[in-house]
Amino acid sequence: MPVEDVRCPDVKGLPDDVYNRLHHSFVDILKMRRGIESADVHIYTSREAILKSREALKRVRDDGF
Repeated sequence: MPVEDVRCPDVKGLPDDVYNRLHHSFVDILKMRRGIESADVHIYTSREAILKSREALKRVRDDGF
């Protein structure tokens, strides 16, 4: 689920301290989701680099180096 799909609970009528706690929790959850999404991109990029490196090494070995 993309970050945009996270919904904020209905907070009408809640005491300020509960509202603030919910807000901070919501913000922290969004930060975690963004971090996870970013990590996923980095992992994918790293895997692509590994595959390209393996292919390059295989070509070097096949060429007799």
